[in-house]
Amino acid sequence: MVATSNCYYSTAKLIAMKKLLILLLIICAKSAFAQKDTVGLNVPFIDSTVAYERVFGAPNAPKNLLYSNAGLWFAETHPYGGITQLQLQDPVLSRVAGRVTASSRESYKVLWQTNYYSLTYNFTVQVDCKNGKYRVRIYNIQDVEAGYQTPVDDLMHSLIKSKSYSITNTYTLNKSELKRRFKTLNTVVDGVMADIANSILVDNSF
Repeated sequence: MVATSNCYYSTAKLIAMKKLLILLLIICAKSAFAQKDTVGLNVPFIDSTVAYERVFGAPNAPKNLLYSNAGLWFAETHPYGGITQLQLQDPVLSRVAGRVTASSRESYKVLWQTNYYSLTYNFTVQVDCKNGKYRVRIYNIQDVEAGYQTPVDDLMHSLIKSKSYSITNTYTLNKSELKRRFKTLNTVVDGVMADIANSILVDNSF
């Protein structure tokens, strides 16, 4: 009877140790996943989603001015040739949101010759306003290539796994190209954020 109890106790202890080991492996895997994503890219990737968010201070600016100018920003033309489409204006939350398409022209060299290419992204821009500050979020980001729109979340998953991503049967993005696209995405996002910041504090009253 004692031997049976000891055997049962040993088996239960072994099962518990295996569960603990599996849990530790999962935690380590998640930690490695997060670290691998951030090295050299500076792309915010949280809960399997690429989403940029910044809060800007606007001393002495009332939220109604910030809210109005955020909506006006979607109606204007922009220096990077972007296309904006206003989709939401919520005066209760002082929130404005819409879709934006923006491109960046990049260069690369082959021997002595400089060549150029453009990368285009489509995403949601959301601006939330309060007295003295506002927040800009950029998310639901699509990589636009030859008529195809690919979620950048999928591209990031491939990059983290060091795998190429096939947009079509004949067009594949390797690891180097995926990195280059995310670096360009950072440039596009910085440009949009700066453009909003330049427009949102303008006093249009008369």
